[in-house]
Amino acid sequence: MNILILTKDPLEGQGLKWIITSQLRDLHVDIVDDVQQFSKHIKDHASDFLIVDLDLWSSQEQSFLPQHIQWLGISSERTFQTAYRALTLKAEDVLFRPFQPEHLVKHVQQARFRFRNEKQSTTQLDSVHETILTYEDLLLAETYPNYPLLMSAIVPSDREQGSQLVRALEEFPFPTTFDVFPFSQFVLVVHRLSQQEDLQDAYRSFFASWKRQSDALLSIYLYESVEGKSTRILYQKMRRFQERIFYDGYDILSLELTDLTWRDLDPFLSPLEQRIWIEMLEKQDVNAIRNWFEQDFLTLEAPYPDPEMVRIRLTSVLAQMRRYMKAKSIGNESIEQQYHRLFQDIIREPVMYLIIQKLGDFTSKLMKETSIPEEGTSNFSEKVRMMMESNYWDSSWNLATCAQTLQMNKSTLSRKFSHNTGKKFRDTLQEIRIREAKRLLKETTASLEEVSRLAGYSHQTYFNAKFKVATGITPSMYRFD
Repeated sequence: MNILILTKDPLEGQGLKWIITSQLRDLHVDIVDDVQQFSKHIKDHASDFLIVDLDLWSSQEQSFLPQHIQWLGISSERTFQTAYRALTLKAEDVLFRPFQPEHLVKHVQQARFRFRNEKQSTTQLDSVHETILTYEDLLLAETYPNYPLLMSAIVPSDREQGSQLVRALEEFPFPTTFDVFPFSQFVLVVHRLSQQEDLQDAYRSFFASWKRQSDALLSIYLYESVEGKSTRILYQKMRRFQERIFYDGYDILSLELTDLTWRDLDPFLSPLEQRIWIEMLEKQDVNAIRNWFEQDFLTLEAPYPDPEMVRIRLTSVLAQMRRYMKAKSIGNESIEQQYHRLFQDIIREPVMYLIIQKLGDFTSKLMKETSIPEEGTSNFSEKVRMMMESNYWDSSWNLATCAQTLQMNKSTLSRKFSHNTGKKFRDTLQEIRIREAKRLLKETTASLEEVSRLAGYSHQTYFNAKFKVATGITPSMYRFD
């Protein structure tokens, strides 16, 4: 295998050559320090792998690299622009100085592995293929192979790339006998491990090869089975690995050593969680909502809950937003379309963090729809009423705090509100709190103490008295009436 190094520092080139040749055999390494000399060397000599100093390559220059040769970038400029330019031109990777020698050796090892396998005779690829399994073995039959298998579940981020992925797998020179089985959401590859070959390097090589030919990301899960396991059960295990995309996202290669199992999860919001959501929405606390999403969903660790249960929990959150929209009479065509699109995303989007991102964006738009209007856009009593609806749950919130927020005298606020509505400020706030207490008593199993707190009362005894005055019966009687 021939390697060509382009570096501005010949001494560094000699160091790189020594690192490579001292660790790996059967390699020929040349060094040049000029772009023109580099291009001429590529034309005159057969190079199988390139190491290119990006600092010698102006961002305005066109690519001087042949498309068919694998290459690795090195640079002293640790910037996004440097990495983006290299990866756009299908570099294996970019190593930023100073880098560890083992990182360089690892990339050369992978390149040598690909080179050796690609030199295999094409007649081997064209020969009659030995079939290991069939679709019937995977889906219907109880087949028990008497040899170990390695299975890979390969999931593309773009399903339109499925046919290209299948062709790439079928043409790739894996060092074992294998079968490729396309399914609607992923591709399953089954390898026969008659000599316990290590396929991890082969899949690392395929991973890099795919990146050079497609912009679609891949997630690859490798799982090795022992002899005597049912192929139908193995297929079901691989489908479960494919479902873990929900948590892992794309662009990963993972060797799975154990079976994947889901842990239990109650998918519905508890009464207390519903109350928390009502408070966050009423307070229009976007930061608190985003923190809730992060803590409840983005910090999940293995063993993970079943993705379908998480989707149900996400729809429970969306239901709280729907309730808020109804309470605030938010129903314009644009927000309704976004709501329905978000529901479809929760049901179908493969990756959870993208759903969370869309939920956060939708929440921010809801808050803008219900922000407290400025003077002149709504009358005074509507503004005060909206503030009551947003703060009734806080037992310390009253006429004085409302007046302070509006920067006016509390007597003036009380008089003006009564004049506009025909009701006292205190009585209106009391009605809102009693209304919420009724809802909690009928719709949840929260204790009376919890109901009183969530409705904005600091003491249950006081709450009981006010509730009876308003309804004629006690909270307990109302709940079971």
